[in-house]
Amino acid sequence: MFGYTAREFRLGIVTAYVMAMVMHSCAASVADLQFPEEWNHAEEFNLGESATKTADAHTHYMLAIFEEENEGPEKSIASKERVLHHDPGFSSLAIDVAQHHLRHRNFAEALAVLKDTATANPEDPAPLMALASIYLRHLEKPALAEKYALSLRKINPDNPEAIELLCEIFRTGGKSSRIELLLETATKSESTDPAYWIALTEIRLRELSKSRLSLSAKNKKIIVNLAHKAMTLARGDAFILAASGDVFALLGNPQAAIDAYKTALESPTEPDGAREKMANCLLETGDDEAALHLLDQIVKKNPLSLRSYDQLARIHFSRKNFPLAVANMRQAMRLAPVNPARFEELVRAALLAEDSATAIQFSTEGEQRFPYLTGFTVLRAVALSQAGDHHSALAAFERALVKAANTNPELLNSGFYMSYGSAAERAGHYVKAAELLKKSIALDPPGSAEACNYLGYMWADRNENLIEAEALIRRALELDSENSAYRDSLGWALYRQGRYDQALAELLRAATGTEKSDPVILEHVGDAYEKLNRSAEALSFWQKALHLAPENASLAAKIDHLTQPVVCQPESPRSQGIR
Repeated sequence: MFGYTAREFRLGIVTAYVMAMVMHSCAASVADLQFPEEWNHAEEFNLGESATKTADAHTHYMLAIFEEENEGPEKSIASKERVLHHDPGFSSLAIDVAQHHLRHRNFAEALAVLKDTATANPEDPAPLMALASIYLRHLEKPALAEKYALSLRKINPDNPEAIELLCEIFRTGGKSSRIELLLETATKSESTDPAYWIALTEIRLRELSKSRLSLSAKNKKIIVNLAHKAMTLARGDAFILAASGDVFALLGNPQAAIDAYKTALESPTEPDGAREKMANCLLETGDDEAALHLLDQIVKKNPLSLRSYDQLARIHFSRKNFPLAVANMRQAMRLAPVNPARFEELVRAALLAEDSATAIQFSTEGEQRFPYLTGFTVLRAVALSQAGDHHSALAAFERALVKAANTNPELLNSGFYMSYGSAAERAGHYVKAAELLKKSIALDPPGSAEACNYLGYMWADRNENLIEAEALIRRALELDSENSAYRDSLGWALYRQGRYDQALAELLRAATGTEKSDPVILEHVGDAYEKLNRSAEALSFWQKALHLAPENASLAAKIDHLTQPVVCQPESPRSQGIR
């Protein structure tokens, strides 16, 4: 066996060239050289047959390298075959030549080369693996493939590649029942190599996937035991530990995966993606704080970790921390390929964060990049409405209505008309808003709670259509009885009708039903108390509302109006010192 690098070969060429020049320059004086007497017996310097073959093999190999570098791999095949003629045990070269023949569908030549190499070097698994693969995948002869794969197993029974190849052979040859026996035998190995055990674990998982069998408790236990054995033998091998963590995560055991990843991360060599995978498992166990801490570490160390920004955005979104979700989505947007789903996700998060500028920026860019997706026109219209640019918002909604009618009629659903109606109401087009909200309700009666409440409250606030407004709000409450905003709307509709006792009862239920005090609801409660001539209670609720919304000038005026008679009343005789 032998082998030269291209660099060594080139150095050899240079040396040969220099020697040739020296020999040429000395040719004139060769006759004058005096050779030792014993050099006259040339036969003593003849190479033996083995040495001659080796020398010829070296020569052809160097020629093959030269041809490959200068004329391409196709030109070097003849020289490579001459090398194998002299040294058939050169298995890596034999596989190279066999691959050339396979590309040209010369299966017989490929098999002949590999068989010669397997005979010359019977302990080398590579040619046997190649032979089994050719018979299985190219010639579709699983019986012959099995012969070579079994020979390979005899050489090295703990070769995971041979085990997996045999599984494929058995399945292709209609002998799937032998796969489980093969894997059970492999599990009885006395190997102390953790790579063997983690490979066997992964083979088990792949076989389950290929057989489309559900993961039974028995199979899960077998796979878990294999992964634990790999971990036990890992001796701090971070890659084996991380691979074990992957197995536990796949089996739905995030805590075991976390333990494996944590141990892997204690190694000086950190496996790629281990921190991100551990963060994902922490999220599955509900430990958002630990996941956030870990992900912050990741992005500090690697600001280009797209997956980490995605995970951070997901955590902040689930916590309703929409501004931070938007910030991480923007970072991810810079790293990820252009994708309309990312644009839409970012715009929606920005709307929830009330970040109108970001929502307008990315909905506009989405509309330009993906003109065939009318949804970005709708999102831009919503963003413009949120920003207070009502004229532009209504124009965008109208444009979306026309585009969707021609290309995406399914987009004109209840949600579309709800958003359009809301924008019209904010723009002061109340009749148009009512028409659009009624259409939203008609398109999806079971999902119309928000539209019913919106229209009912709009009418109640404007002191019009009060009976119909009450009916709409009661329908919204039938669909969502725990919604305090809807309860406040009902109280306000009753208040507008002069039914102050009933209004107060509903408004107090709304005020106590919210996790966080709402200044609008508190103001409405105060209004109801004021109508019932309960000034102290009215003042108390108004003051609470003003504390939450100090910019509310009309509320401040109510408080001033209620307190002024007390401030301005004349002093009593006692206070003036009159007895």
